[in-house]
Amino acid sequence: MTRQPTQLTVRSAGLALNVVDFGGNETPAVLFVHGAFGHARVWDFVVEALGPGRRALAVDLPGHGHSEHAADMGRYGFNALVDDVRAVVDTVGGRVVLAGHSLGSAVAMQYAATYVDTLAGAVFMDIDPCPPPRQAEHLNEAGGAPPRRYASLERATAAAAKMAAGASAAVHRHLGEHGYRQDELGWAQRFDQGFLRSIRTWDMRPLLPRITVPALVIRGAESTVMSPEGYDTMLRLLPRALGAAVPGAGHQVQLERPADVGRLIAAFVAGLSS
Repeated sequence: MTRQPTQLTVRSAGLALNVVDFGGNETPAVLFVHGAFGHARVWDFVVEALGPGRRALAVDLPGHGHSEHAADMGRYGFNALVDDVRAVVDTVGGRVVLAGHSLGSAVAMQYAATYVDTLAGAVFMDIDPCPPPRQAEHLNEAGGAPPRRYASLERATAAAAKMAAGASAAVHRHLGEHGYRQDELGWAQRFDQGFLRSIRTWDMRPLLPRITVPALVIRGAESTVMSPEGYDTMLRLLPRALGAAVPGAGHQVQLERPADVGRLIAAFVAGLSS
């Protein structure tokens, strides 16, 4: 990518959180929050499409990427994650646009309803405000499996590619390089299985009317995670909502169509100050 990201550490409730700063000096800054299994670098290709000037940052949630793992699974609860995002927002300074995907989008909803005065806008990507219990149950089951480890980066990349089958080979390689770490036994996943076991279902619908900043709701048009009904509910309950369904994209819309997502966010953020 043309930007040269740097890393900074933010401490929150006893954990060191890794934050990737992609640079840029145009405000408001966009702060990205990934979903379960993800990491801050899933946003690289979206950031490229924002344009060179817009400031952009992304956080590794606890138990993901280069952030520390929690000793207690309770530390991965939504309230704690919202506090983590607040610590990053305070470090960035000023009002930001908070952009989340999947579980990160649910965290962003709760954050926006709690700390709306710290935001210039919000972007919610591909998650229902009240998903069926089977979604959390599926992640809990995945969390019971042994941590993934592969003999080579190529095999790690192939495994990472399964989460975004519609993405490019460059994106797949990027996911492998940043989602796994090399040790003496091969390539091991960075994320904590305990995070997956900690996830419980949620209902953000009562909070949506409290999110009074402009909000952009993005859904992959082929998504099996964000339902059309959930998408319509968000557009109805958010006071100042815009919606966009990205053709040809599934749940991992930011990986499968990063240029489209980046352009949507860039236009939305530009409109906040126009």
